[in-house]
Amino acid sequence: MEIGLVYSSKDPQQLRTRDFLRKFVQDRGILANIVETEKSVPAPKITVDGCCISEDRRRKPRDRQSLRFISTEDIARALEKIIWSL
Repeated sequence: MEIGLVYSSKDPQQLRTRDFLRKFVQDRGILANIVETEKSVPAPKITVDGCCISEDRRRKPRDRQSLRFISTEDIARALEKIIWSL
């Protein structure tokens, strides 16, 4: 399995997402290659075998303070679903 992550290293919230993803994969012993790309992006993008799991279909954020970040719970749920379907 290949997990792609595009994130901005200047944003602490995106760094927390990166750290969560690394820890999640390591703690569960998932055989995955994590390919990280640092890029100036407003929110992290996560793909699993080329399929995006972090896509936000809203056109506008819920409020001014909230960027369209995928939550760590949503990341965990999506990865668990993919793992159990293999």
